[in-house]
Amino acid sequence: MRSLLLAAAVTLVACSRPEPPTLKPEAAVVTAITAQGIDFRVQIQAYNSNGIDLTTRSLKANVVLDGKYDVGTVTVPAPLKLSAKQWTPIQVPLSVKWQDLTSIAALGAQRRGVPYQVNGTVAIGGETLNVDLPFRLAGTITHEQLMAAIGNSLPGLGLPGLR
Repeated sequence: MRSLLLAAAVTLVACSRPEPPTLKPEAAVVTAITAQGIDFRVQIQAYNSNGIDLTTRSLKANVVLDGKYDVGTVTVPAPLKLSAKQWTPIQVPLSVKWQDLTSIAALGAQRRGVPYQVNGTVAIGGETLNVDLPFRLAGTITHEQLMAAIGNSLPGLGLPGLR
């Protein structure tokens, strides 16, 4: 009887659904600002507390400048094994296209750095678990970076007061 109960307990534990990993957002680093858009490298640490490996599928992110200008949302594949009982770095490049260059020019006219937020989710999935885990990262685009992008997107227009 004890053997039967022990076997049932082991089977129940082995068949239980895995817990979602813990995300620790680290940084969203601006890698380029061009006439076409803005590129970031998102860095997150993920801890898989389970006894089995899990897999990331994709990363979805929305970028907002100055708390009010929605630059856009992008989803990129991010297949990565999250080893059991370990922290795993997740580094994903994002490229978001400008939706409204007039808003970007208005930000440049303010002659200051522009705060940004990258809000998103990491999709974890496989046979035993499918979940989207949220993250939020923030930083500041320098005035110089913004002006270079505006200058490249509007060549020859000579916009006084923006520089």
